[in-house]
Amino acid sequence: MAIPSSMLRVLKRRPLSYTVLVLFVLDRSLSMSEPKTYDHRGKWEHLVGLVEKLTQRLSRSSMAPVFRVGFVWFSDDVYIVERDGRKYFPVVESNPALKAFRESLNKNRPYGMTAMADALQAAGRVIEEYIEDKELPSEKYVTVFLFTDGKETKRTPEDVLEEADRINNELREKLQALNPRNRIGLATIALGLDADRETLRAIASFLRDAQRKVLEERGLLNIVDPPYHEKMFIDAPQNDRITKEWEEAVRRFVERLSETAVY
Repeated sequence: MAIPSSMLRVLKRRPLSYTVLVLFVLDRSLSMSEPKTYDHRGKWEHLVGLVEKLTQRLSRSSMAPVFRVGFVWFSDDVYIVERDGRKYFPVVESNPALKAFRESLNKNRPYGMTAMADALQAAGRVIEEYIEDKELPSEKYVTVFLFTDGKETKRTPEDVLEEADRINNELREKLQALNPRNRIGLATIALGLDADRETLRAIASFLRDAQRKVLEERGLLNIVDPPYHEKMFIDAPQNDRITKEWEEAVRRFVERLSETAVY
């Protein structure tokens, strides 16, 4: 929900009582250049547009001042987006998060394979930095969104599970040592039928009841972890082609989970 700029200025002057880290882990392997989309552009281009829209939407949310947004790109290697010595950025004012993301695009065009375990390991490093950030209040929430159309090619699926388990358990415990209210969620989105959908579902966090209720109220539950609707997982689009409708549903899913991280 958009809020007036005057109200945003008031909110930004108030001391924050909590923050929410939204961390995008983004596949830039060569297969992401495939035009399996409604307008025949590559999947990478659609992913870029999706993340840009989401970052802009978060900046207009009633929660805008509390968001911190980070980005991890991966293919054969991993690239953590940094700007001015930071790995996560606010979305208020001139939207530094969006600027940092756009500046990263030329270095992160599709190539190579799919080092998913390394990407989750890098995401863990960003989360640890966020946990240890003394400039932010101790009440902190994290939601990681992993987008991929592939399978682990550098290590093993077991390594993917291990790195995800570290986020879902070890880092959650570190976070809750600061404040017992703190939480971490790991959401996964399969961008094609060639994705390791079994592993993506296995590593996804379980939806909390309040999140499931919000998704149901917004007409989104049918695309989330069918037929169980238990986990933060979106399966590949039908017929292996990204449609406008599927893309919009994913955007709304990410937006809703970002805003319900504190529920």
